[in-house]
Amino acid sequence: MKPEPLKICILENGLTPADLIDEFGSYPAMIERWISPFLPGAAFTYISPVRGEALPNLEAFDGYILSGSRYSTYEKAPWMLSLIDFLQALKEKRIAVFGICFGHQIMADAYGGQTTKAKNGWGVGAQVYEYVNGASPKAAASFIFHQDQVTTLPPGASCIGGSSHCTNGVLAYDFPAISVQFHPEFTTAYIQALATKFRGTLLPEEISNKALDSIESLEVDNSQIAHWAASFFRKHAYSIPVS
Repeated sequence: MKPEPLKICILENGLTPADLIDEFGSYPAMIERWISPFLPGAAFTYISPVRGEALPNLEAFDGYILSGSRYSTYEKAPWMLSLIDFLQALKEKRIAVFGICFGHQIMADAYGGQTTKAKNGWGVGAQVYEYVNGASPKAAASFIFHQDQVTTLPPGASCIGGSSHCTNGVLAYDFPAISVQFHPEFTTAYIQALATKFRGTLLPEEISNKALDSIESLEVDNSQIAHWAASFFRKHAYSIPVS
C-alpha cells in the first residue's frame, strides 16, 4: 500500500513586518519554501497561535515546526502558555517537533529550561555555527536575528551546536525534538531588509552595520539544515517509512 504523504503543521508565532510581507511572504511560507524541496510530496498546514487560532488535535499531523517571533517567551502571553501546554503534550505523545528562534526558546521553556535576554545583546546578520563531533550538521554560517537566548538547558536536552554569540544555539532532546536559534528559512535579501529597516530604531546603528557587513562576508547555505530537519521528520513520522 502506498504510504500517505507526510503531514507537517507550521505554527506561526510571529508576523512578517507589513511592509515586507508582499515581497517575502509569511514566516510559515518562508519555512515551507526552505524545507519542502527536501520533503517531496509533504503536505503543509499553517496554524497561527500568535493570531489566536486554536491549536490542532495533536495527532492530526506527523510533525510540527515552530516559527520565530518578535515576542519573548518570558512575556508569558496566554497564547504562549497554551503553546507550552501543547509542546508538553507533544512530548508525551512523542510527536516530532522542530523549533526555530522563538520556537527554539519556547521549546526549552516548555521542557524545563529557561530563556532570558542575552547579556551580550543583539545577534544580527550571519555567523558561523559550530557543532559537536558526531552531530549531523557541520560547521557553517547561518542567519541570526535575536536578543534572547536559552540560558538554562532543559533536562533531557543536549547542546549540539552554537556560535561565539550564542552557546546554546542548537538543541537535541531525548524525545523527538530538535531546535535551532538561527533562521534557516531566511534568505540573504530578507535578513538584509530587516537589518536595514530596523537600523537606528530597534537596532543600534553599529549592530545593523556589522550585520550588513557579515552578510557580505559570510556565505550562508541553508540546505544542510533543511536536509537535517527533513531527515528528522522522516525518521519520526507516523505515515511514511524511513528511507
